[in-house]
Amino acid sequence: MDKKLHKFISSTVSYHDFREAVEIASNLNCGIEISRFGRLADIEDNFEKNKKEYKAILADFDNEVTLHGFFSNLNIAAKDPLISDISKKRYYQSLELAAEFDVTTVVFHTCYNNLLKHKEYQQMFFLKNIEFYNEFIKNFEDLGIMATIENVHEPNSEFIRNLVAAINSPNLGVTVDIGHCNLHSDIKPSDWIKDYGIMLKHMHFHNNFKDEDSHSSLLRGNLNIEEILLTLKEMQLYPQITFEIFEKEDLLESVEYFNNLCSKLEIKTN
Repeated sequence: MDKKLHKFISSTVSYHDFREAVEIASNLNCGIEISRFGRLADIEDNFEKNKKEYKAILADFDNEVTLHGFFSNLNIAAKDPLISDISKKRYYQSLELAAEFDVTTVVFHTCYNNLLKHKEYQQMFFLKNIEFYNEFIKNFEDLGIMATIENVHEPNSEFIRNLVAAINSPNLGVTVDIGHCNLHSDIKPSDWIKDYGIMLKHMHFHNNFKDEDSHSSLLRGNLNIEEILLTLKEMQLYPQITFEIFEKEDLLESVEYFNNLCSKLEIKTN
């Protein structure tokens, strides 16, 4: 095991200017996580065009690449077959991009609706996801790419943990988004980490005051970043860390703060 935390920045920085995001990543000696590939409004018309443009921008990029899969308005467990079909298409397009850009990891949302408090919905959603991932994950095993499932509206780690355990593939793991934990859960990110254990492969770092999904600087919010890093150290877990922070200045101060914390805690990073 490479006992380092490998750092990435999300291409969501600087209003999704992918070229500038790659330049920032290079300057920070970080990897890049491709997020919000293209504009969803014209994804059908410009998928191939965007793919070529992104690949050209990445041509001289020497660091690691990860990908955030499509997620907006998707639901692979939808009762309406047309919604389910287009959702699955977007997941397979994400797989296509992962292979094209030679990424190491792809992050997916469950798109779970925590407002629906019906046991039938929860059971159906779980079984439909198992059915889908049992087939979908085979492609990642063949390509040697890690797929991970990220918490968004989930109130606790149970659903994702049980799903990953049920699929039981070495190429399916977990992404913990600490900002989403803070916003949608009463359970601390450190406890999510402890529950997932070796399932944890990837993390999204940003902060908020538990009032909106602001993707703010690590210095602006009520998350205890040092506690989270100490938990990773104590459990000897070394996930990829993506700074999913929207504003450039917030990102730069967050990376500096993170690096200083890691130095203080004697945690190695790339």
